[in-house]
Formats: sequence, C-alpha cells, structure tokens
Amino acid sequence: MTQITTKPVIIFDVNETLLDMTPLKKAINTLLRQEQGFRIWFGMLLHYSTVSNSINEYHNFTTIAAATLDMAATSLQVTVTPEEIKATLSTIKSLQTYPDVIKGLQLLKDNGFRLITLTNSPDAALQEQLKNSKLTHYFEQALSIDTIAKYKPAQETYLWAAEKLGVQPQQMIMIAAHGWDIAGAAHAGLATGFITREGQAIYPLSIAPNFIAADILEIAKQLVAAYQR
Repeated sequence: MTQITTKPVIIFDVNETLLDMTPLKKAINTLLRQEQGFRIWFGMLLHYSTVSNSINEYHNFTTIAAATLDMAATSLQVTVTPEEIKATLSTIKSLQTYPDVIKGLQLLKDNGFRLITLTNSPDAALQEQLKNSKLTHYFEQALSIDTIAKYKPAQETYLWAAEKLGVQPQQMIMIAAHGWDIAGAAHAGLATGFITREGQAIYPLSIAPNFIAADILEIAKQLVAAYQR
C-alpha cells in the first residue's frame, strides 16, 4: 500500500457508525408492533430530511424523527401517542459504542489524526450522545448540520465542514456505515471509508469508497498503514 505523508482529517458519522442503535431499533419495533418497524421509520426519516433540503424548509432531525414515526404508525395502522413517540425516541440519547470503536479512535489519535464528527442530529442531542457514550474527548470538534440547516448527503454540508475545519475537501475522509453518506461525501470531493455494519450496503451507482472495513478498529489500522507520520 502506498504511504502518504500528509494526514487527512477524519470525519465520522455517529449513529450506527460509532453508536450501536440496537436499543432504538428494538424500541421502535415494539412501538410499531412490526419486526421491520425501524427500517420503515428510518427510511422515512432519511427521505423527509432530503425533502427538507429540497424545499428549503428546515426542521431539526429530532422534529422530523417524531413526525415520521407518527407517519409510520399511521401507515401501519398502529395508534401511538406523542408521549410514546417522545419516550421511544429518547432512547437514542443513551446509545453506547460498538466494541471496536474506542480502540479504533484511540489508535487514530495516537497516530496524530484529527478526529471530527459530522451528524444530522441536532447539536444538543449530539453533545448528550457523546457525553453518555464517553466519546467527547476523542473529537477535536463535534459538528452538527443544525448549524447550516442542510442535511447530509447534500454537497453543501460536507463543503461547510471543510471550511469550518480550514481544509480542502480532498484533505478529509468521511467514515460512515451508510451508503447515502458515503455517496454524498464522495461527490463533494472527500475520500471515504465505509463501515460494513450489519444490514448496511454501499450504493453501487456512486463513487466506490477508498477504504472498506468491518469496524472502526479495522479501518483505523488501514488508515495508519496508509498515512505515515
């Protein structure tokens, strides 16, 4: 593997890339009384966040999450209350890391990489998630699209992050477990690393990832090998 001396800034998605969403999946499936409830809801959440981009009518991710969970319940003919929706979605604040995450992040920090988060979650929710999962100190900055009011995978979001960090898009690597995030980052000029979490797949019609790994520790080892001090 060719080694490169200039280290890129490593940008991480948070939910499902770093944090295990299994508790939220179980809570959503229980609320919707449907084994595929989470998949139905999460697909709607992503769909309507891009609708928000398209019509220039921003609502934060938590608000869209609640609205689309209500929509999912309606489509499945399940009656839920606003209180039940709020209680179910609150599970996301206490998600914990996958077993590979801490070792992977520490390896990258030990080797001099700048680590940043870039998530669709609102800033307050992001800060709480990082605190509860004991990840805060690993990241130089925790960026939320709430600032720019434009959801990933919009190109503007990745370019805004690059400007915020004082680097060119080509000096960044986006690490994510979602094909849509990888596609958006690649088309904005970033290098990408795809984490093959269970149930996730890369979008085959987009630019192929520069790195592919089963988890954060494995991709950290690849990055350390690719970029020498």
